[in-house]
Amino acid sequence: MSEYDVKDTIIALSTPLAKSALAVVRMTGKDAINIAKKICFNAITDKKIEKFENRKSYYVNVRDKNNVIIDELVVLIMLSPNTFTSEDTVEFFPHGSIVIIEALLELAVSYGARLALKGEFTYRAYINGRLSISEAEAIHDVIESENRLMSEASIYKMKGRLNRSIDTLKEYVKDILILVEGEIDFPEDDTVPFSYDILIENLKSLRGKIDSILENSKTVQKIIHGVKIAILGKVNVGKSSIFNMLVESNRAIVSNIAGTTRDFIHEVFYVDSIPFYIMDTAGFHAEASNEIEIEGIKRSKECATECDIILAVFDKSTSIEKDDLFLIDYLATLQNKNIIYVLNKSDSENNFDTSKLQNFISLSTKTLQGKSEMVNSFRALFKQSDMEVFNKESYVNLREKGYLELAITIVDECIKKSEDNYMLDNVAEDIRTLNNTLFNINGKIDANDVIDEIFSKFCIGK
Repeated sequence: MSEYDVKDTIIALSTPLAKSALAVVRMTGKDAINIAKKICFNAITDKKIEKFENRKSYYVNVRDKNNVIIDELVVLIMLSPNTFTSEDTVEFFPHGSIVIIEALLELAVSYGARLALKGEFTYRAYINGRLSISEAEAIHDVIESENRLMSEASIYKMKGRLNRSIDTLKEYVKDILILVEGEIDFPEDDTVPFSYDILIENLKSLRGKIDSILENSKTVQKIIHGVKIAILGKVNVGKSSIFNMLVESNRAIVSNIAGTTRDFIHEVFYVDSIPFYIMDTAGFHAEASNEIEIEGIKRSKECATECDIILAVFDKSTSIEKDDLFLIDYLATLQNKNIIYVLNKSDSENNFDTSKLQNFISLSTKTLQGKSEMVNSFRALFKQSDMEVFNKESYVNLREKGYLELAITIVDECIKKSEDNYMLDNVAEDIRTLNNTLFNINGKIDANDVIDEIFSKFCIGK
């Protein structure tokens, strides 16, 4: 990036700027150790530390240029190349006082360091070959993780899980290219048999491997991003009670007064560590009487459109009404939705005509009858094979997906040209383009605008 100068020594706060017991301030670059020597004094003897040893921590007083102690803290020394950035790195652990943190940063800057920009530490790890671009992006995903499975998947990607899959593809492409170029350069050599049929077979196998990465990514993302559930039903059928039962908290207001929920509220709960995002929506009306009800129904329908599961709730204690029929007719218009019909208040006398419903779950939020059956219906959305994929495979982001889809387009073109007996030189050129496309997924990227977009998403200090 044009703003990043890798010759500079940079420093930044790596924890939030807020009062806390401790903070972490990170400094990296060619002058990091020299700056530390100038400001750090042994906390016991108060003498300057002449030599720092690798991977050792020191208990120090940090003194400013007027010899005034800024803080008494622990400092950790890590020497190149075995550091996150591959450069000499110093990490300070001061008390979490904003005054102390700012004084420490200003002192380091006065001795020649520069305040780091967003993502600059990770950028240096990338530019110095410590991380691939995919691994660098995964670090951002780790920080942004919203649940344990998302964090786990991001960490494994950061550790190179996707890289290994892409490297396998690149090796496969290299073997195909060797096959083609061998035939071009040494057509009389029969040690490696060549035919267009063999080439097509190899290309189709490669396409299958790329397809597998994309399909596995969908499975992993389905698990880490969770399942959206919308609770739909007329007013006062117990939607909020079901919501509270599933999240195990009195999150939604429960009242005998009809229409308590005018907008949707949402919360997360977990089944086998998989996140489920549940939304309690406003009551369905066949004939809305005011603007608030109209808007509430509109938002309920939006939730239904966006969600993966709909809990359609009906009241066992009442006879079927116009609003119930309105909801049933609306659900019939939806495509590719998992709809679970719930007959609530099963502890009450049955007055509801269930002939209008498909398979339904009888539920009582008072006795919890039917809760296990409902949760099991959520669990059934995920097969054991899905978790096996999650435990072995990685996910791709939009940038990586774009390159993989482009790779499929190129492979398809190579297959077509091979089937039409194009000159091998022409096919070889496409295969080289394919190799470059795969390299862009986890290799070094030359396009500054892409680099800028990736690292600008990071927080300062990472």
